[in-house]
Amino acid sequence: MIGVRINGQLLDLTPKTKVLWEFNNPYLLYDRIESSKASFPNIPFSAGNQRIFNYYQEPQASVALGEFECEQFYGGELIRAGYFVLTEADERGGYRGAFTDRLGRFFGDYQTKLLTEIDFGSVAVPPVLTPTLSDALGTVCCFPTILNPDYYGTNGGSVSYSGKVNDYTGGAYTAAGPKVPMVMVKWLLLKIAALTGTTIEGDFLTHPVWQTLTIYNTRALDGAAAVTVKNHLPELTLEQLFIELRKLPNLMFTFNAPEKKLKIDFWGDRLTAVTTKNWTPKLVAGGIKTPEMNRRLQLGSDLDGGDGLMKDKPALMADYLTPELAEPTGVAPLKSKFSTLLTDAGTGLATAKQPGSTELFAQNTNKFAPRLLFWHGISAAYPRALPEKDGISLYWGGATGLAAKYWKLTEAMKATAFYLKTDLILKESDLAQLDFGAKYHMNGVDYIIASIVPELPISRTVPALLVGGL
Repeated sequence: MIGVRINGQLLDLTPKTKVLWEFNNPYLLYDRIESSKASFPNIPFSAGNQRIFNYYQEPQASVALGEFECEQFYGGELIRAGYFVLTEADERGGYRGAFTDRLGRFFGDYQTKLLTEIDFGSVAVPPVLTPTLSDALGTVCCFPTILNPDYYGTNGGSVSYSGKVNDYTGGAYTAAGPKVPMVMVKWLLLKIAALTGTTIEGDFLTHPVWQTLTIYNTRALDGAAAVTVKNHLPELTLEQLFIELRKLPNLMFTFNAPEKKLKIDFWGDRLTAVTTKNWTPKLVAGGIKTPEMNRRLQLGSDLDGGDGLMKDKPALMADYLTPELAEPTGVAPLKSKFSTLLTDAGTGLATAKQPGSTELFAQNTNKFAPRLLFWHGISAAYPRALPEKDGISLYWGGATGLAAKYWKLTEAMKATAFYLKTDLILKESDLAQLDFGAKYHMNGVDYIIASIVPELPISRTVPALLVGGL
């Protein structure tokens, strides 16, 4: 019999209770955070259930929508953990509601807030500026030298501006010129975890190159005694930060909502893993096969229109497009709001031609778009942040570009992909061990499970959508 625990307490269920699930693969869609869900039948109005649901049916009880931790078991094995949202309660009909992963609320109220509206705190600026500033979580920000002759517009000459943001000479920052801190992505993710009571971990945060990622901006300190972090972040919501960042190195987000954990790894690493699961005996013959209609990828970024160097799209900023295939097919576009900068050939510094955001000359209203660089530390006499580091580039094209480094396996899968709408012969234990990141071998073909719709307890075959051609 099926078992459901609400806040750790076992619900009273009718003997023939069935729950219809819809499990969706969270790794195949890039424009949103995909959740799984379940439809529960009416839950009996028993004395035990009344206690578990805090007598929600009583007029004196809370008027807020009831949300409870929920675990569903079968035969002692955990099928799914998440939340049960109680929507109705009455003595005759019992309790009604639905299961959700609540991934759309994983970070609570912060999820839909702009980064520029979230209090991430501040870090003091020392009397003698250093290339990085740190706190207990690690390196908060860095001060790379950026070649930007247009920072003060046409007024640079009047303040003897050198043309460099965070200018650095003789082993120290110059007293004159704008000082612009650039927030480290790793620190920001850890700070988000601390603020929201979650844990964020995974290979992305420990990767030797990607952990040096920093967020470019143009907001000057203007003599402030501390770096107020939110002032130096782009106008993205917290959720957009994760979604847009994911698109660059093809990340995979694995959420554990009840434990409030997010693991950020590289999707390509899972695609290269050896197929160890053989579900051939579980595949029902006679499925419906349909082709992937868009088998070419187009990968790109939104450019910062405020940077004069981006007005006529530079070749380095070009989208990556899968070469034409033998058969005609459509194109699947994927564009990140994050882009990067060019590198000046003469100085080797990241460069822009962009008016800055500063109190000087009333330039406070100037905006900047989301852009990223890799922090290099002091190199060849300058603190540098650049679009390339150790064989990895933030451009889409080229041998070290994002497409070649992180999208080749996805591109190859897309080029030969098809979908199989079929039924599977499964047991509840199969669902307990379901891994959307794994490949399943069936009748000579490796598949990824896109979605699966079981009714528990299982008494018939289970509808599924598979992605084949891997």
